[in-house]
Amino acid sequence: MGWYAGRLLWAGAATACLMCNAVAIAADQAPMQVAKVDGLADPDRQSYRRMLKGMDAFEKYHHLAPKAELRYRLYPRLEGVRASGTAMTIQGDTASIAVALAGDLSFTLVRDEQALREGAVVTTNRKDRSFAWGPEVHTPGLPPNTWRLGDLRLQCQIDRGASLFVGLKPPAYLLLEATTDVCSLYPGYWPYYAERAVFGVTLVNGKRRQMLTSDLLYANRLPTPIHPFYDMFPFFVRTYVYATGQRYQLAGRYAGRN
Repeated sequence: MGWYAGRLLWAGAATACLMCNAVAIAADQAPMQVAKVDGLADPDRQSYRRMLKGMDAFEKYHHLAPKAELRYRLYPRLEGVRASGTAMTIQGDTASIAVALAGDLSFTLVRDEQALREGAVVTTNRKDRSFAWGPEVHTPGLPPNTWRLGDLRLQCQIDRGASLFVGLKPPAYLLLEATTDVCSLYPGYWPYYAERAVFGVTLVNGKRRQMLTSDLLYANRLPTPIHPFYDMFPFFVRTYVYATGQRYQLAGRYAGRN
């Protein structure tokens, strides 16, 4: 997940002034290790250290979804990105650990001290920004296309820890991120991906039901000119945002489903 400007928090109207974080690297500092997979000089990759931080967040907040397990997942962003044949490796200076990808491009990572010391990356054999990267947390035994609020809150905490989502940070987010837990406090919003195009998302709490309004679907709160900076572009039709500070369970309706 490229151009790592970080996370976006939707909290009301779009902010006119947008900021991105620039990371200054000293001239004598060693650059991130870049692995060439199948001759690819600029593969789609993530920091192994950051993804381990996501795993740490999963352990810290596991009580939110005690029956769920953590899997990371790749989401092809652009037409022409081949899911079949995608390979993944934890690659350091000397460490090289193959990562098994499931059919849906989800995976788990092992903890390896040597790879961590070497500043390893989790790299694919696809070009940079071919995929959106994200955690996937789903409590087993729920009806199809249904997530507990705890699943989403836990997924948000993992996502923050691993810093996987690419996008612009408005000043309001920078302030809230530094002072509050945006995954638990309303009105903080966080983006989520569905399996396919979303027709609607319903919030359920006992007998209460409420449909998400259209401004919370398809990244409708984002100004069009900045769409290309986000990993979820161009598959916004699979994206919704939700204020995880609310007390609901979510039931999604996908296109083609009743």
